[in-house]
Amino acid sequence: MKKYLQYGAFALAAALLLSGIQPATAQDKEQDGAKLYTALCASCHTPTPGKMMGKPVDGLVAGMEKVKNMESPTGPLIKMKAVLAPLTEAQIKNIAEYLNQLK
Repeated sequence: MKKYLQYGAFALAAALLLSGIQPATAQDKEQDGAKLYTALCASCHTPTPGKMMGKPVDGLVAGMEKVKNMESPTGPLIKMKAVLAPLTEAQIKNIAEYLNQLK
């Protein structure tokens, strides 16, 4: 009986812990991407990003990663590298997904 109570307590604890964890939805990612874009990118790229709108996510991510990893950027890329430096891959992808859906 004691063994079953231990398993029951473990199952209850696991259920309570997991119930508070919800996976990020596409809408959450889009909102995160929009917030990041507005806060970090819009001052240079304008609120409506023009040429970047609707581009494939992989291409946008690759472009941002290229700037982030540049050894010696010049001109406006200096600021862009500094803005991208602290961002995670997931945050960069969220920005790219936001730009992609602006078709």
